[in-house]
Amino acid sequence: MKNLLIAALFFSPLLLGAEPPAPPKETPEVREQLKQEAARLEKLAQASPADADLQVKLGFTYARLDQADDAQRAFESAVRLDAKRAVAWYMLGLIYEKKGLKDKALAAWKTCLETAQEPRMKDTAARHIHHLSQP
Repeated sequence: MKNLLIAALFFSPLLLGAEPPAPPKETPEVREQLKQEAARLEKLAQASPADADLQVKLGFTYARLDQADDAQRAFESAVRLDAKRAVAWYMLGLIYEKKGLKDKALAAWKTCLETAQEPRMKDTAARHIHHLSQP
């Protein structure tokens, strides 16, 4: 829960439409704790494969570890389990954009816009859609 709150604080400026802050400088001890947390969440996810919340937590943990492929896998699992999970679509939009997967990013942002309840998240998704739709 603590890591999810930390990740939420890190990504909350994104949800508010602000520029993302520089990633926190993780000490080796913190990185080791994050790795242990990822391993713990992986085991829990294997034991509860239908738990979208666990996949979201796992995705944020991997995002903090700068493991984009693992974060992508976790967020993709989350949306397969719960297609209305706006925060997972949001994170997928960011990951796909960073990887240069424009079509996937655009689809993720559109789904985020459709499923998000929070106006600021909707606004951010709309801006990404507009940006990605430019020639």
